[in-house]
Amino acid sequence: MSVIDFVCPRCRGTLQSSADAFRCVPCRATYPVMFGIPDFRVEPDPWIGLEDDRDKARRLLEITDGRDLEASIDAYWAMTPGTSPEDARRFTMYVLGGERRSGEWLDAIGPPDVPSDAPWLEIGSASGDMIAACAARGIRAVGVDVAMRWLVLARKRPALDGAPYSLVCANGEFLPFRDRSFARVVSVGTLEHCRRADDVLSESARVLRPGGDAVMRTTNRFTVLPEPHVNLWGIGLLPRAWADRYVRWRGGQGYLHHRVLSARELRRITHRAGFSASHVAPARLLPSDHVRLGRAGRAAGPLYEWARSAPVLPAIMRWITPLLEVRGRRG
Repeated sequence: MSVIDFVCPRCRGTLQSSADAFRCVPCRATYPVMFGIPDFRVEPDPWIGLEDDRDKARRLLEITDGRDLEASIDAYWAMTPGTSPEDARRFTMYVLGGERRSGEWLDAIGPPDVPSDAPWLEIGSASGDMIAACAARGIRAVGVDVAMRWLVLARKRPALDGAPYSLVCANGEFLPFRDRSFARVVSVGTLEHCRRADDVLSESARVLRPGGDAVMRTTNRFTVLPEPHVNLWGIGLLPRAWADRYVRWRGGQGYLHHRVLSARELRRITHRAGFSASHVAPARLLPSDHVRLGRAGRAAGPLYEWARSAPVLPAIMRWITPLLEVRGRRG
């Protein structure tokens, strides 16, 4: 069930809808409805072409019919080349724990300062864990992701069954929503995968109602810990043009579709996006972060939280902390 009106992501013109497509009146662009999910993508997923992504989503629907979320995620990795059985199981367990982690983060950031009956928007909804956590808290939310294959899996989450949510396939840089549609925009672990994070933030500001805010959590380019996507040290210290070759040399993976930002870069693009107030700070540690970091992390956790809220220290920490939290308020 949709909780918001759509506009053309290219020209923001009025759309005519039918059972199988949305058509823009001014620019005549057509956006198909695939598997019950509107596909408003202007650019493909960096990892896979549009038609290949749709084909993979179609095959997933066929082979996961009647299966629960866990079995469906297992099926996804089984049909994804280059994923070892050990990695596949680890990835599946990470997805299954996503709703709990998202709930921890939602509880930590609290409600918007300005109450509103408008829905929330998540950019980078992937398997739907944040939308499910919102539904469990009575928050109407729309989830946007560039990967259709993940959105068909998101519908497997029990918490989304019958909940007032909407899943939309679209680019964060080209949101198919009217100005001032949402009370809050949230995103976790997505900005570092976007082609143009500055456009994502500009679009976030555009679709927020006055007084609404954007809250996003992302990896810090200059973290003193290994870069979490590839588990290697020092990538952020290299020129970006060298990063992919370095990662392939050290770990055999690619790094072309990662653009991790520093605190300074995030502050600059958030300000330019049109927010009347913005803030970049060390991200708070969640209960799941303490577990993931092990004994040493649990011991250092209280010290980290004290330093994060102390005078002066957060300004120093945001240069090197592993994760950053970005906030922007719409004027």
